Amino acid sequence: MRLWLSQRLTAVIMAVYIVLLIILLAIQQPVGFDVWHAFVSPGWFRLITFLFFISLFIHAWLGVSDVFQDYIYNLKLRAYLQMIVDILLVVYLVWVSFILWNI
Repeated sequence: MRLWLSQRLTAVIMAVYIVLLIILLAIQQPVGFDVWHAFVSPGWFRLITFLFFISLFIHAWLGVSDVFQDYIYNLKLRAYLQMIVDILLVVYLVWVSFILWNI
């Protein structure tokens, strides 16, 4: 039940972020590099974007592990595949953090 609730919570966080982003883009309508840079530079925007990606990766991890449990019956293969997904998600999270805080 906890994992199911976690996946639903991450989905809500991602949906709220996307709605907020659409509203902000409709209001500001950034065009050009300087305007986009100013749009994504505030600390609060970086923080909620990072929260979005954390939620995305948790959501993906839970979904992929459920798919592996349902369709991969070989325990060794499932463990290796899950380990590869875990490593990739951590690498992607580090990559996103470099992108967000090196603007």
